[in-house]
This record gives sequence, C-alpha cells and structure tokens, in this order.
Amino acid sequence: MLSFAKWNILREQLCQSIDPEEFKLWVEPMRPVDEEKGGLTLSCPNAFHRTWVRDHYLPRLRQLARQIDPDLRVSLDVARNLPRQMELPKIASGAPQLNARFRFENFVAGGGNEYACAAARALAQGRNLFASSLYLVSPTGLGKSHLTQAVGHHVLGDDKGLRVTYLTAEDFANQMISALRKKSMDRFKDRFRRCCDVLLMEDVPFLAGKDKTQEELVFTLDALVNAGKRVIFTGHTAPSQIKGLGGRLLSRLDSSITVPIEPPDHSTRVKILQREARALGVVAPLEPLEYLAETITTDIRRLLSALSGMLAKSSLTSRPMDIKLAAEVAGQISCELRRLSPERILAEVAKAYGLNQETLTGKSRKKIHTRPRNVAMYLCRRHTDASFKTIGGVFNRDHATVMYGVDKIDREKNQETKLDQEIRFIEQRMGLA
Repeated sequence: MLSFAKWNILREQLCQSIDPEEFKLWVEPMRPVDEEKGGLTLSCPNAFHRTWVRDHYLPRLRQLARQIDPDLRVSLDVARNLPRQMELPKIASGAPQLNARFRFENFVAGGGNEYACAAARALAQGRNLFASSLYLVSPTGLGKSHLTQAVGHHVLGDDKGLRVTYLTAEDFANQMISALRKKSMDRFKDRFRRCCDVLLMEDVPFLAGKDKTQEELVFTLDALVNAGKRVIFTGHTAPSQIKGLGGRLLSRLDSSITVPIEPPDHSTRVKILQREARALGVVAPLEPLEYLAETITTDIRRLLSALSGMLAKSSLTSRPMDIKLAAEVAGQISCELRRLSPERILAEVAKAYGLNQETLTGKSRKKIHTRPRNVAMYLCRRHTDASFKTIGGVFNRDHATVMYGVDKIDREKNQETKLDQEIRFIEQRMGLA
C-alpha cells in the first residue's frame, strides 16, 4: 500500500498547484499500481490520456516525487485492457540532444516544405547537392529543427562510423569561451575539425557581432569543407540579412544552398493532423480535421493544440469528434487570441519575474533580463495574432531579434523542465493552461 500513500501525497500537492477542472480531467482518473520497490506506476484510462499526462504533467510529477522520496521513480502505463502507446522519447545513442521523434519518417512534406525536406534528405544520404552545406531558413515552428535532427538520425543509422555533432551557435560560442579560459583550444579544434563528419548548427544569427567566434567558425568550416564533410545551418533569417555578420563568414554561408521553409498548405496541414492523431493512437474523422486545417492556417503549434483539445474533449466527455466539436475548440483558441495582447503579456511576465516592464523593454543584455524578455516575446507569438514586427514594437526590438528570442525559448523549454514550468505558470495566471 506504500504506492497508494505516496500517490495521495502527490495528488494533494498537484491539487494545490493546478486548475481544479484540469485536476479533475487529467489527475483524478489515474490510479497507482504497486510494483517493485522504488517505483510508482500510474495507470491511465487510455493511450491518449497517457500521452497528455506525459507531455504536460510528468516532469512536475517526478519533481514532486523526488521531494517525497529521492529514490521514487514515477512512470505511466495504460489500463491493461486498452492498447499501449509509444514509450517516452529517448536521446539517440551517439548523438546527444537529438530528439527521437525528429526523423524523416515523422516529417510531413508538402506545399511549403517539400524542397527543404528533399534537400535535407539528399544531404543526409550524401547525394550531390552541388554544395557541401545547407542553410534552412524559417520562423520558429515550421520544422527546421526537425529536418536538421532528422539528418543526424539518418547519418547515425546509415553508417555507425560517421560522427555527428549537433549544437546551436550559442553552444559553439560558449564552448569556445570555455576552451579559451581552460587553455584547451587544441581539444576544441579537434572536436569540430577532425572528429566531426556531419556538423548540424542551429540559430546562426546568434553569432552576429561576435567577431572572434565567427573567425573560429570560418576556420572550422574551411577544414570541414576541404575534407568533404557535410554541414547544415539553420536560422530565422538568410545570411545576407543578418546584421553584424563578418564578410568572411557571410561568404562561407552564402556558398551554402539556402532553402526557405514556408507555412504548409491546406492539404499538408490536414496530413499533419492525421499523422499526429495516429501517433496518439486515435483514428480521427476527416471532417473535423479539415475544419481545423481551414480555420488555423499560420501556426502549426496552435493547429496541434487545437487537435489535442478536440481529442481531449471527445475522450473525456464521450462526445463524437465532429465539426461542431472542432468549431468549439477553434473558437476557444480564437477568443484567447482576441482577448490577449502583447501589452498584457508583457505586464504578466514582468510581474511573474519581479521585474519592471521598462527592464524588459530596455537595453539590458544580462541573462536575468534577456530570458524573461524572450519568454514574453515567445508568449506573445504563441497566444496572440501579433506579427514579429508588432511584437518588436512593444519590446523596442526589430523583427529578427524577436524571431531569434522566440525560437530560442521554443527550443530550450523542451530541454529545461524549470523553464517549461515557468512558462506554464505564467500561462495559468492568464487562464491559458
């Protein structure tokens, strides 16, 4: 009965920290299952419920469990008489930080992203691209990270002897600074120039104005290209539009094949919804998916959020998945977008972090200020219809800076539990989570 006692403690703590309706829908249906010592398995009523809890509550559950018992392990299962679903994604062997779901077979190619997908596949397969490097350009949320990591997975799966390095431009800069301080630049150069066969570098615009790091990257690229290695870059803007990029690095980047990723067309949006529903173990009728794809056109994350909302309502209230239900969910999202404004989000984020609004819109580049600022811009983009330019006007930044900040938070929140919790806390204060 020990598992039941610990689960009751966890339930109480969760009940105090989340919305009552949310608690009723997602936490109450779970039941503890006794197993070997040190483990607490929670049984979910169906595969969809398990997926939702995994994505939204499992990190928090594990954090609370460690406070109760440092050795308590929490896992999720599905009631034995219902189908099992896929396990939690694992980090790919030999490729730190690669998301296990970011593979070519999970990428829906169509109008807007077909060329980018084909180019990434060609580079992954070592086919002739008439260039040894690729530069993927798009705003956040359109798949450039997915395609970049898919290349890494393909290379590692195709030939175990090849070495893949995946990191952001900021990681590259930080590692170089650390190597300089520790007087270990030879090791740093070896890692990137001689011990790397495929370099995957995201968020290149971060290097703007960082002359020494740019110079080191130039030497690295020359060494890789001369050795016939492959490179993929990503950024929210094309190299020629990055202010503060030196001529030598710009020349190397311009020699890459630059491929923009556009928002997917209607038929591709429908396919994305169908694939996501199947991944969640649900067979969804075409009509409501068509409605969502027609209504939510510019943001894939909002589109997938609408799908999750529709599946949740259908699963937990036994309502059929039809156009009426899809319209309700899409209408709720539209109401949220109309109700919110960048100004209100700025105020809520400032309050949550204990800062003045003027600090978030000011010139400070300290991390204690830039992170909350980026969080605020990310929330503005996620929960309002404001363009990058409009958001930039609120924060006294240009649209490229906003795009970079949004992309940075979008990537880091999937890797840092603390950041994800901060964002959910702010969303809850605004009635969005």
